[in-house]
Amino acid sequence: MSRVFFLALYYGLSGYVVLRGFLVLPHLWLFQGAYLLTCAWAVFGYFLFSYLKDWFYMPVINCLLAISSLWLPGVIYLFVGICLVDLGWLITPDSFHSFFSGRSWIIALGVVGTVGGVLLKGYFNALNIEIKKIELHIEKKCPLGSLRVVVASDIHAGGTIGKRRLSIILKKILSLDPDLILLPGDLLDGSKRVLEKEGIEHFFKSLSAGYGVYSCIGNHECFYESDSLSSFLENCGIAVLRDETRRVDDFFYVVGRDDQAVEIIEGKAKRKTLREILKNCDRSKPILVMDHRPTAIDEAVREQVDLLVCGHTHQGQFWPINHIVDRLFPLSYGYRKIGLSHIVVTRGAGTWGPPVRVGQRSEIVLLHLFFNKE
Repeated sequence: MSRVFFLALYYGLSGYVVLRGFLVLPHLWLFQGAYLLTCAWAVFGYFLFSYLKDWFYMPVINCLLAISSLWLPGVIYLFVGICLVDLGWLITPDSFHSFFSGRSWIIALGVVGTVGGVLLKGYFNALNIEIKKIELHIEKKCPLGSLRVVVASDIHAGGTIGKRRLSIILKKILSLDPDLILLPGDLLDGSKRVLEKEGIEHFFKSLSAGYGVYSCIGNHECFYESDSLSSFLENCGIAVLRDETRRVDDFFYVVGRDDQAVEIIEGKAKRKTLREILKNCDRSKPILVMDHRPTAIDEAVREQVDLLVCGHTHQGQFWPINHIVDRLFPLSYGYRKIGLSHIVVTRGAGTWGPPVRVGQRSEIVLLHLFFNKE
């Protein structure tokens, strides 16, 4: 139902914006024809090139996919711009109306130029990854004393995230000198066949940390067969935990939960409860849990896990979607301590669809965990 609503809203806004633009064009068939072809590519291009990429991988398709994806936020800002222009027209004096009578194309160019500037700034926001540092104290004994944990979710490699941006993200992760790397889902956004053609595995193989690199399954892996992409990541040296635990050097546990999409999209068995997953764990040791969506926070708190890290929300990725996301999740972004559990929801190191972030930057989280002394 949410997908149907999204598509209806998307095409409704697109149709309105395209019509308003058409009305200010010169009455020349050459201009009008070029405009309609460009708009058709903008409106339908992202979905078309996403399909083509899955069957015919070529670098040019990647470029066309990324450019056409900009219509997704662009249509929102164009609609807002049109509404502001209409409102301004109602309150401006007659002299203003007289000057722009027959020159409405000037206003249209101003709106398009402003939106273009917003998207360009958003592109640089996505490239300029922010490092969010958080110090946490875990009330359990551990011989390590402290642990540097890097959390990076929602990389979406294989979608509009190509090898250049992926390289930037992974180098940034390694620059933080992590003891442990946690990647809570949506690392990949393409089929195994396409990812292998792009050579994505060579980049992920560069990741390493003293106590390992771990991931869980997100909803986007389920669009391309989660079993296949789990195998792809395992071959890259990334341990994919699927409703299972991993005891790390007898110091602590890392837990990975399958996303709900494993059941909803792939039709597989419902994921295990956290209690089932933890039944054989020594609860005196620190327990670090990855769960792609921040929808099971209450369950994590009930089981008194020490740390829960999530992604998925992107914090909306661009205004005004962030306000919608805030109302969909109990914690859509940031840090909160509930009972004995530390909860961290990151906005993600990459981007889904349009490679832009408006009003925010991409993010990698560095957690410095401190434990009680032995």
